[in-house]
Amino acid sequence: MDPADQQYAFHRLARSWPQYRWWKPLLTALLGVAFYLAFTVILLLVAVVAVLATSADVQPYLDAAEAIDLSDPVIFAFTLASLIILIPALALATLITGPRPIGMLSSVAGRIRWRWLGVCVIAAVVVFGVSLGVSSVIELFLPGQPAAELPGRPDTSVLLVLLALTILAVPFQAAAEEYVFRGFLMQVIGGWLKHPAFAILLPVPLFVLGHLYDPLGQADVAIFAVFAGWITWRTGGLEAAIAVHAINNMTIFALGAFGLVDVNATEGSAGGLVVSVLTTAVTAVVIVRLADRRGIDRTRTGAPAPQETAGVQGQPPAYAVGRGGRTNDPLGWDPTQYDDVRYSTPGTGAYPGTTPGGGPAAGPSPSPGPSPTAVQQNGRQDGRPDRSGPPRADAPFSDIPPGGAHAVGTPPEHAPSHAPSAAPRADRALPSRAPSAAPSAIREADHSSDRHPAGPAHPSGPGYPSGPGYPAGPGFPAGTSPDSTPGE
Repeated sequence: MDPADQQYAFHRLARSWPQYRWWKPLLTALLGVAFYLAFTVILLLVAVVAVLATSADVQPYLDAAEAIDLSDPVIFAFTLASLIILIPALALATLITGPRPIGMLSSVAGRIRWRWLGVCVIAAVVVFGVSLGVSSVIELFLPGQPAAELPGRPDTSVLLVLLALTILAVPFQAAAEEYVFRGFLMQVIGGWLKHPAFAILLPVPLFVLGHLYDPLGQADVAIFAVFAGWITWRTGGLEAAIAVHAINNMTIFALGAFGLVDVNATEGSAGGLVVSVLTTAVTAVVIVRLADRRGIDRTRTGAPAPQETAGVQGQPPAYAVGRGGRTNDPLGWDPTQYDDVRYSTPGTGAYPGTTPGGGPAAGPSPSPGPSPTAVQQNGRQDGRPDRSGPPRADAPFSDIPPGGAHAVGTPPEHAPSHAPSAAPRADRALPSRAPSAAPSAIREADHSSDRHPAGPAHPSGPGYPSGPGYPAGPGFPAGTSPDSTPGE
């Protein structure tokens, strides 16, 4: 099937690129890792310089980094930044190896669909708000549950920094994870395996290993990963997964900033897992219904494959191509302007003056102008009679209009019955055309060897140049000599 006629789901978008090769995703991954390591080194240098410039004692920061204490603003900012740099690393690698446009990592539209992203954010905020309220009410009416040990509310300055990072940086952290696990990895696997289940499920273990939780907590993460992969495939883009992931993380970190939850907790619970599953299911139903109502595209039409340029019908011929393979026409070569029979490619033997080898044809050089044989057959080389054009200076009485002597001032019914035909005789060759000469040049020209079609002498009268009539000779009817008069 022509790629231009095939529809590609999100996980198969890499194959919609005509230059796709199975090994290119592996090269993209290697380049992405190299760029990420380089950015990480730069980030570490910036962090060390910032810490040394603000504090003489770096031991507390080292302890917090070892424990990955996300309640510490510095460690929280560094952790978010170390994940956000995944975006430029992946973008640079994709720009080098493809696929293109790079926006296919975002959606089937080749870009982020911002309006749809906004709709998904609103839907996620509503669903998570309702879920949080229901969970709080359930905890009030379920006595006997042990109270979790909370870290307490931090200082106001720390609270403001944590809230600012939550609002400004967490969405990019969530987007970075989605681009890697649901954007890049899904399309890598989808390029090799057609069924979407492989692209949705195979990246899940890698996503789970990136979150250090107990089995219940990792089960929660796995359920979210399956949901994110499925909703990405179902809506044809990362917008829904990014919105839900960002709202989920922002909710947790915002509550942690106020000391209401422990952002460093690694233990899950059965009740929390049930609430998470129900919240995820409701979110999926709401987003799918919104996508169907808004007509969100799920597939992308493939780009046409580039055509071969040598010896293929419909390609620009040699006479239409300039230096560097560019067409001489600045607006591009239009194949409908050229006839492959009349304008053959040089070197094929059909092109005038060439041989199949591409060199000049043997024999004398062709004289400029039309071929006499071709003119004798049809009057013009393109097969049509020559009925128009400027008068010829080397022909007498060149001012006679087309149609004979009666075309100017003489009604058709009084015209001689032997008026010359509009088409030239087949036994003569048309001389090359040139601008009309002065009347004196016409009178002084020697017309003794000229041959003219049968017909009367040029009538005298106003509007006609002076000069002799048709010369006498074989092949001309009587009464056309210079001494004869019309009507004899």
